[in-house]
Amino acid sequence: MLRQLVRKGLNAVDDLVVAADPRAEDHHSLVNVLFHSLYESSAQLGDPALAPNQNVTVADFSAFIEEMLENNYKVVSPAQVDAGLKPGGRYLTITFDDGYFNNQLALEVLNRFRVPATFFISTDHVHQNKAFWWDAFSRELSRSGVPATAQKAEIEQLKVWTPERIDAFLCQRFGSSVLKPSGDLDRPFTPRELGQFALNPWVHIGNHTRDHAILTNCTPDEMAEQIRACQDALADLVGYRPVVIAYPNGNCSPAAVQAALAAGLRLGFTVAPQAPRLPLDDASRMTMGRFFFFGGQDIRRQCRLFGARLVPSHALKRLMQSSPY
Repeated sequence: MLRQLVRKGLNAVDDLVVAADPRAEDHHSLVNVLFHSLYESSAQLGDPALAPNQNVTVADFSAFIEEMLENNYKVVSPAQVDAGLKPGGRYLTITFDDGYFNNQLALEVLNRFRVPATFFISTDHVHQNKAFWWDAFSRELSRSGVPATAQKAEIEQLKVWTPERIDAFLCQRFGSSVLKPSGDLDRPFTPRELGQFALNPWVHIGNHTRDHAILTNCTPDEMAEQIRACQDALADLVGYRPVVIAYPNGNCSPAAVQAALAAGLRLGFTVAPQAPRLPLDDASRMTMGRFFFFGGQDIRRQCRLFGARLVPSHALKRLMQSSPY
């Protein structure tokens, strides 16, 4: 109850601040928006296969793109960002993290609007058909009656560990089959599916490390291996090495940036809710922020806030700097 009151209060403050600024929606010329899973319909939203997340249906995703296009945003690819965007325009990148098979539901929308999106892949999940650990953990907690807010808290506690330690903990606690996907909703792409998916002209593939390692938990050598191994695997899976990385959980550091640059990456995304200034400089191009889009919420309002000069709740989130995944 208290959490809901705080959220309503922050929303009201956001709306007042944005409404009071006559140039609020002309501030950011490059808006980067982050998605993870897509639900085919609202009937799937209660499915415990996925951890509590952004609840984005295909209809939500379509309405988001339509709203941004109506507001004169041009949707751009990593290559276009890398080549340089001229200040003064309105640009949008659409990104999906992790490599869920359910992301294939985006294709009809991308094809219809003729806009690109970038999909960041954790390649060990693809090769091993391994469920993402937060979904597996959440699913087991749900079976024990743990509510969604408590599930999120327990997931956060494991984020200080390496992927190997997390997997070992889950297998010891719940059994060796815990990381087996429950179905199409929570599973990753197969290698063949990802190769076919990447052939779509509106699909661009990015690096999300070998096994979704939170890089700030790794040594410099481990960071380099995680990123390099993903690059090598993607070259085999989709036929090219990406130019862009999304740091898992948004966590990056100077060492992580250097490891990404050494692997040939030229752009990097965090999850800080802020937009980079154009033209991009050498530092900002490797640490670009992204905004979360949430299904079931006012789409026009969310899109308006993405481009606003000052949004108090975004500033607060940057201070707290947490991610739902």
